[in-house]
Amino acid sequence: MVSKFIAKRNFYFSFFEKQVVPSPYKTLTYSGHALPVSEYRDNFKNTGGTPVLCVELFPSYFDAIIEVPPGVKVEKIFRINGFCINIGDTQDINSYIKANIKSNLRTVLKRKTKGLETSFDIRYKLYYGQINKEDYDFLMQSLHGMLTRRFNQRDDQHESLKRWDSYVSSVFDLIHEKKASLYVIYDDQKPIQISLNYHCDKIVFLAIPSYDIDYAKFGLGNIAVQKILEWSINNGYKILDMGYGAFDYKLKWCNHTYTLEHHLFYQKGSYIAPIIVGVISLKTRLVNFLVSKGVNKFYHSLRSKFSKKPETGEIEYYLDETFKELSDYTNHKRIDFMNHDSYSFLKKPVYDFLYTNLEHIAKVEVYEVQENLSYVIKGPKNIQKIVFKR
Repeated sequence: MVSKFIAKRNFYFSFFEKQVVPSPYKTLTYSGHALPVSEYRDNFKNTGGTPVLCVELFPSYFDAIIEVPPGVKVEKIFRINGFCINIGDTQDINSYIKANIKSNLRTVLKRKTKGLETSFDIRYKLYYGQINKEDYDFLMQSLHGMLTRRFNQRDDQHESLKRWDSYVSSVFDLIHEKKASLYVIYDDQKPIQISLNYHCDKIVFLAIPSYDIDYAKFGLGNIAVQKILEWSINNGYKILDMGYGAFDYKLKWCNHTYTLEHHLFYQKGSYIAPIIVGVISLKTRLVNFLVSKGVNKFYHSLRSKFSKKPETGEIEYYLDETFKELSDYTNHKRIDFMNHDSYSFLKKPVYDFLYTNLEHIAKVEVYEVQENLSYVIKGPKNIQKIVFKR
């Protein structure tokens, strides 16, 4: 019932996805840089007679001068924390890593990058300003598949999947306008990590990243952040925004935590507007309180416990520690697991083997000891037997 008295604008997503700034914000500055607000002006006007305008998710890394008519009051309510890399005057990626990344993560990052590039024919590509439609459609389809499989693994759903068609229809043109990009890590011709990013002035928003979970050992998310940050620094950007949600990789990389606020604009003389603002404020603070007490995590844990888990294609396996050598390979069927979907369940254990032993995929052979149950993975220097839990 209250909603019919409120006009809503989502600042965060309007700014990055639609490149607009709501009209109350006269000037916006960040990292000592002034945003040319006139180029992002939103023509929206609250003409429906609603007494309250709610601008949701305003990031506090903006210093704002708000211009409103006489008699209009502004109330700000904390909603959630966001995370970003404040690039500032950082000169190169090594300077940022040395100053902000813990030594153990630096060591892990080097090891995983070396392992990835040793095990596969890796290349990195940013689609920014140019992409053909065939590549675009293939990459967006691949990103959708990665998100679906990754969040099925977590028994959750990524918010972007609920409006995926909107992304597919809009991002292609935004890439050509240099307002969006796709950063891709390829294994030969196969995309294994994709990040959909938005570009606004001197801010890059790492909006929708995902990866192929078969390559989980290699830490593709961290490698992608490093590569995108390096590009951002080299091209004069001031902020790499990673959005809200306190995921581990954000806590490791980000040097700045900001707040996302709701801004409520309403007439002082209105009898109903203060009531509506009070309801919104109470509801928001209640949500924040429940989140702070972990109620949302408890809910997801409970739902996961009682719901049927979606299929991810993953099957648990363990190493046969008693296995030493397979004496006669001719007695066992060699498996071409790379080119047959029926053997796709072998990819993750093979890739784990590559990571552990620094072997290249082209030099690895897989033999079937017992159909759908046990297999031998053999490289030039190392060999192991795996057994699936079926």
